[in-house]
Amino acid sequence: MPIYSGSSDSEDERTYHNTTKLFTRQRSIHSIFGAGKVADILLWREPKLAATLVIGVSLLWFLMEVVQYNFITLVCHASMTSMLLFFIWSTASDFLNWERPIIPEVVLDESSFTHLATSFHVRFNQTLTKLLDIACGRDPPLFFLTTISLYILSIIGTYFNFVNLLFIGFVSMQTLPVMYEMYEDDVDRVAGKLMRKMRRLYRKLDSSVLSKIPRGTVKNKKLT
Repeated sequence: MPIYSGSSDSEDERTYHNTTKLFTRQRSIHSIFGAGKVADILLWREPKLAATLVIGVSLLWFLMEVVQYNFITLVCHASMTSMLLFFIWSTASDFLNWERPIIPEVVLDESSFTHLATSFHVRFNQTLTKLLDIACGRDPPLFFLTTISLYILSIIGTYFNFVNLLFIGFVSMQTLPVMYEMYEDDVDRVAGKLMRKMRRLYRKLDSSVLSKIPRGTVKNKKLT
């Protein structure tokens, strides 16, 4: 008996025509990312802040990978430069009648850290639950797609160090979501066709190979 008793090809066609969203999602991309400040930055709803973040991270990557700055050395030099600038500003303000630099007492309050930790906890649990569902074989095409993606990621990891991999991931997070939002219908159409092909391929594999693997019967052991 086949392991995966999926629907027919015509049923798959009807399913993907009715649920055209990628991975059959029901919410918008903005709501999936939390519908907050992070979502606005990732989707470039706040272009100045998003561009500043991209430029800052790119400059940090350039200093660490191209200039070969050590991270601790970079932090120390940046701190010394900032302290020197504040010292010159504070000293010159007494002679030139400039406004003294205003140093906030609290840069990030406790609620910001609490909200960040709570959001990370919720997202981590959602991701872990989704991965466990995929690993249990509840969606075989998605299982194979995830396995292939992880394998490709492992190959990419052999050619890039950790900093470069983080930078590539950051650039991808800043470009792929907004590109998907711009061409959502086209991407969903192509993804739907790909998922249907993967389901057909899995049915063929199931009927020709997996269903022919012998399985022993489980006997109930009587307690003495």
